[in-house]
Amino acid sequence: MNAILLLAALLQDSYLPLKDGDHWTYVVQDVGAEATPAAEVVAQVVSSDAAEGWTQVSNYLGYRSCWLRSSGTGVDLKLDAKEGAAVITILKASAKTGETWTGSLGKETLTFTLRGEEQVEQGDVRVKALHVEFSASADKHAGHQPTKGDVWFAPGIGIVRAQVTTDLDCHTSTTKVYSLKPQ
Repeated sequence: MNAILLLAALLQDSYLPLKDGDHWTYVVQDVGAEATPAAEVVAQVVSSDAAEGWTQVSNYLGYRSCWLRSSGTGVDLKLDAKEGAAVITILKASAKTGETWTGSLGKETLTFTLRGEEQVEQGDVRVKALHVEFSASADKHAGHQPTKGDVWFAPGIGIVRAQVTTDLDCHTSTTKVYSLKPQ
């Protein structure tokens, strides 16, 4: 029981360090068929609900607004504050390298796989981060690939890198890349 409590505390402090007023600057760029110049986007903690454990964050990894929380089971995300809103686990505390889990947001089911610990560049330094890969459950249209992506969680920092690849027309795709700027 103490090990579970310790893991939950480590997840809260390490992989989801969110406090009121915190902000992060991500460099965001589309690469592939629809390449765009890099732009900076500032994500910010808007509010916290200590009773429920949810923290509202704005401009976070493509979401205008989302809610995040850390618990003994992992890091969860939801897109709506209302009770009964769909919740998805984006980092599973008990997962071992190669293990998969699923979750749904609306009509789409996502499959997540823990790929293990990797070195990720953050500015001029390299940090150790847990790599989680995900993909949507089904093709949107015949011949189109499902949306897929990767997220890297660094202890004490949070999400340091993420990328989402979307199929555009059966032959081309675009990848949106988020890289956290060092603070």
